Amino acid sequence: MAAWRLRSVAWALALCAAPVAARAADAPPPELIVGADVRIGTDGTVSDYHLDGTVDHALADRIEQEVRRWHFAPVLRDGQPVTAKTRLLISLQPAAEWNHWTIADVSTGEPALAKRELLMPDYPESALRAHLSARVLLDVKLDARGKVEAVHVEQTSLDRPGDPKLAKQWAEIFGAPSVRAAKGWKFLPPESVDGQAVGTTIRIAIVFPYDIDNLRTHRFYPGAVTPAPWLPQPAGDDAQRDALADGGMQALDARVRLADDVVGRTL
Repeated sequence: MAAWRLRSVAWALALCAAPVAARAADAPPPELIVGADVRIGTDGTVSDYHLDGTVDHALADRIEQEVRRWHFAPVLRDGQPVTAKTRLLISLQPAAEWNHWTIADVSTGEPALAKRELLMPDYPESALRAHLSARVLLDVKLDARGKVEAVHVEQTSLDRPGDPKLAKQWAEIFGAPSVRAAKGWKFLPPESVDGQAVGTTIRIAIVFPYDIDNLRTHRFYPGAVTPAPWLPQPAGDDAQRDALADGGMQALDARVRLADDVVGRTL
C-alpha cells in the first residue's frame, strides 16, 4: 500500500504542475503542454490572453502571436453572442526546424485543480489479493464554483480478460472507492459566459496498478461504456478514452469551441 500512497501524491502534483519549459538541450522533449487563459469577444476573436506557466521568451511570444490570430465560434446566450472566457491546453511537438514546434492538439474548457493534494481512492484489498489492476474513467459534473455535483463511472477496464459477470463485479469494486474520492475534489471554474462562471463535466482517468513499476506497460481490456445520464449524448469515441493517461482530464461539454483548424501549424 505504501507504493500506492506515494503514487497518489505524485499523481496530484503532476496534475497541478506548471507546463514544462522547453529544455535548452539538443534533443527537445517529445511533447510540450502549454496552458493559457483567453477571453473571447462577441465576434469570436481573442480579446485577451494570459499564458499559464513558463516557457522561454521566444516561444512564449510565438504562442501569443499565434493564439491572438485564432477565431472561435461565437458563444450565444438567449440567441445573442456574448463574451466568454476559457482555458486552453495546447499540445506541441518538435518541428523539423530546430527550436520550433508544431501544434499537435488544442482543447478548450480545460479544468484545473483548486488544491495541490487530492484524496485518492483506496486500492481495494480484494483486488490486491487477486493481483488485479484496473483503469477507471469517471465523468465528473462540476457546478459554476468548481464543486463536484455528481460522479459517474463511465468505464472500468481490467488488465485481464474474463467472464462478463465477474468483470462487472470487479468494476463495482474499483468504481465505488473512485466515486467516493472524486466527491471530495475541488476544481477552478474552467469557463465563464457573459462574465459568469459556468459548470461543466470532465472525464478523469484513474489507474490502479498492482505493479506500479510497470505502469506504462499495463494493457487493459476495455469494459462496457456507460455515459453519464446528464450528458445529452455520448462524449467522445473509444480513441479519446484510450488516449487519456493516468491522471489525465478531459473537458466533455466546453462552451467555447475553436473555429479555426490550427493543428499542424508551426511556431
